[in-house]
Amino acid sequence: MSSIVNCQFVATSWSEVPFHEINGTGKLSRASIRNTLSGGIDAEGVLEYLLAYPSIAGEEVPFIGYERIIGRIETANGSFVIRHDGVFSSTSGVNGKLEIMTGSGTGDFVGITGSGTITAKAGEHGGEYALSIQYPA
Repeated sequence: MSSIVNCQFVATSWSEVPFHEINGTGKLSRASIRNTLSGGIDAEGVLEYLLAYPSIAGEEVPFIGYERIIGRIETANGSFVIRHDGVFSSTSGVNGKLEIMTGSGTGDFVGITGSGTITAKAGEHGGEYALSIQYPA
């Protein structure tokens, strides 16, 4: 069985700490984030990002990360992990790819797979996930 799931997310906390900096270059940073998801997914997300800031302020910032989603989709309950791979721009916001990690599902989400996108407008503390999800038969 497969379904398309769209949900909104709001970052309820964001704690970012640089872990490597060299004068004249961009910094490497780690962000710990908590998200509240609503709409097609009613859940909490616990997310860790690694960000690579460029040496020129205002240019795009690539990021990667993993988020554990704990909650429900319709009547299914449990958790699963999503890999994030995207770019932040101070003018256009966030755009990236999402992938549900094989073998990460618990509860009703055992065997879940899928992929999708993350988008967010610049200056906002939230955005949207659009996921194409496959459940085991």
